Amino acid sequence: MRTASKRLVVTLMMVILSLSFIRPSFAEVTLDELLKRVEAVEKKNEELQKENSSLREEIQGMKDKQSSVAASTSKSDKPDISSETPVVTANLKDGFSIKSPDGAYKLKLSGFVQSDGRIFTNNKKDSSGGTSTFLIRRARLYVTGTVAKDFNFTLVPDFSATSGTVLTYGYMDYTKYPQFLLRAGKFVEPFSVENLQDSKFYNFAELGLPSNLYPQRDIGVQISGGVLNDAFKYAVGIFNGEYDKEAYSVENADPNNDKDVVGRIWISPFKNTHLCLVKGLSLGFAAAYGHEEGASIPTAYSSPGQVNVFTYSSGVTANGPRLRTSPQMTYYYKSFGLLGEYVNSYQDLAKGGGSSLIKNRVNNKAWQISTTYVLTGENASYGGVIPRNNFDPSKGGFGAFELAGRYGELLLDHKIFEDSLSDLNTSISKENAWAIGLNWYLNPNVKLIFDFEQTKFNRGNSATVGAPENRKTENLVTSRVQLGF
Repeated sequence: MRTASKRLVVTLMMVILSLSFIRPSFAEVTLDELLKRVEAVEKKNEELQKENSSLREEIQGMKDKQSSVAASTSKSDKPDISSETPVVTANLKDGFSIKSPDGAYKLKLSGFVQSDGRIFTNNKKDSSGGTSTFLIRRARLYVTGTVAKDFNFTLVPDFSATSGTVLTYGYMDYTKYPQFLLRAGKFVEPFSVENLQDSKFYNFAELGLPSNLYPQRDIGVQISGGVLNDAFKYAVGIFNGEYDKEAYSVENADPNNDKDVVGRIWISPFKNTHLCLVKGLSLGFAAAYGHEEGASIPTAYSSPGQVNVFTYSSGVTANGPRLRTSPQMTYYYKSFGLLGEYVNSYQDLAKGGGSSLIKNRVNNKAWQISTTYVLTGENASYGGVIPRNNFDPSKGGFGAFELAGRYGELLLDHKIFEDSLSDLNTSISKENAWAIGLNWYLNPNVKLIFDFEQTKFNRGNSATVGAPENRKTENLVTSRVQLGF
């Protein structure tokens, strides 16, 4: 207030002094007019000060915004370390894995070991019917991964082979479109419902008798997919073409230019319904067709104890078309499981040459039915059993227990023996087997198997020359300790 009064006095003095130098007409201005002029000048001064303050605030805002943009630009130029840090996991689902934050790149390590004990109870003094032994049945390391989001790879060496490490599987997948999955490499042909199951989840330690009539693995290219929530699935591929029972290896390389076409359809008609009793029913049909000419047949059919019980005679070769067909099914309802398949195998064969040439088409058949029931109430499934309570006696947990039963037959064409393509003194013409088993799932990673299987044979024993007898019945006890990760 005091400052304003001083300003007013100074202003009045300046006005009075200036009036003394101007014309007399201006000296007659009244005091009220002078005060109005002073107020107008002060008001103008205040407006200028406000405008000046507003401009300063605007300039400061522009400076702050410019600084913020510069800081943001500088920050964006630096890599975001957190977004590039790989995700490392170790759990039941993914095993040991490492992947990029966006999931476009992934590497996973998993595997399993199966340590078996085989006891042939009725062959203590005769090892020709099988040798009781301990063995590492499988020791497989799974190296799987993803590259660029849509490309997967799988490498599975098996270290249990006595001749060294064997590449059990090695293939690549293109997974961009689930209805059209592309696979190339060495893998299981889309044929047998039991063979397509992961060997960790077999109902019994060994595959059933139909496994004698199709190859275990082959090299080729396949397209597969599913629609309607996989209620309908298909797979079709072109493969080198392997003989019965064989698993493709360097020693059994493709002997000719002909290839096998293999296809399979799989239908779960009630999967998307609320009909619980039949929801777990699936039906399928598979077929494989090829042409083999002039190649020797190394096929040896075996018993459940993996003892060779049939071989073709020396000089027998493939001589034309080969056709395999297989209707198949699975059914799961709560703790109950059922798997069945029938395999028909047609092959044109030849032996000798010239006037002694023998040619014929043989038809070998096999079938099996396998059932399981989980005693502890967990759900049965194609992918094994997940225990409700892991094995831990201190907490009252003992895992899951599953009963298993199986019956199957292998019937070889009588023309094989009539045309001397094999010898009944050393090879069987038929085998049938029944088995019971107990599977104990201590936890999702550890499984124990206890099986008993009895197999009876027709012919295959040369005890009496010219009058072959039946091969001795095989009574086999198998135990297995399996650990997967």
